[in-house]
Amino acid sequence: EDEPAHAELVIRSFQNIGVANRINHVMDGEAALDYLFRRGEYADPEKSPTPHLILLDLRLPKVDGLEVLRAIKAD
Repeated sequence: EDEPAHAELVIRSFQNIGVANRINHVMDGEAALDYLFRRGEYADPEKSPTPHLILLDLRLPKVDGLEVLRAIKAD
């Protein structure tokens, strides 16, 4: 999610219902791909554990959400 207020709303909603899982937020499609494929600042598996669930905005800057989905599917 590229809009911090929207991301905060989703994170708070999960916290309010008691989701105890770690929640990681990235601001654009390029960062999402870096996180998922452990590149750059996300190379450390401790900082970027494999997600169990991905909430994806389809209109992201740099790389759009559909491209992120294509990369996930291709992998």
